[in-house]
Amino acid sequence: MRSRIFVKLMFVFLLVIGATAITLQLTVHKVWERTLREQIERSLKQKTLMFAYRVEADRQHSLADIAAQEGQAAGARATVIDPTGKVLADSEADPSAMESQARRKEFVSALAGQLGIDERNSQALGVPYLFVAAPVSGGAVRLAYPLAEMEYVPVKEKFWMVPWAPFASWALLIV
Repeated sequence: MRSRIFVKLMFVFLLVIGATAITLQLTVHKVWERTLREQIERSLKQKTLMFAYRVEADRQHSLADIAAQEGQAAGARATVIDPTGKVLADSEADPSAMESQARRKEFVSALAGQLGIDERNSQALGVPYLFVAAPVSGGAVRLAYPLAEMEYVPVKEKFWMVPWAPFASWALLIV
C-alpha cells in the first residue's frame, strides 16, 4: 500500500517538475528573445547615427566607399538616398538598378528629420530585417540587419531543459 502511494506521489512529482521545466524554458526563451531584439535595435540605432555622422563629415571618401565600409563594420547592409528616394550608394547592390526608397517607412521618418525604424521581410530574400534610417543633409542613410539568425533556434535547443527534468527530480529525492 505504501509503495503504491509512493509511486503515485513520485509520478505526480515528476509531472509537476516536467510542467515547471517546460513553462520555465518557454518563459526564459521569450524573455531572451525580447532582450536580444532590444539589444540589436539599440546597437543598430547607434551604428546608423555614426554612419550618418560619417556621411556628413567625411569628404575624403565617396558615398559608395563609406557605405561599403560602414556596412561591413556594422555587419549590415548600408544605403544612402537623396531627398527624392533615389539610391546614391548601397553596400550590397548597384544603386542605379534599385527602385526609389522614399516610401519605405524608415526613410519616410528619416526624410522628415527623425530616426526611422521598421521591421519587415526583405522582398528579395524573404528574410526578416530590422531597418534603421537617420537623416543627413541632402537625404538619409539606412542600415538593414537580418534578424533570421535570432529567430532561427532549432526546437531541440529550445527545449534543452525538458529531458533533464526527471534527472533533477531524482537528484532532489536522493538529497
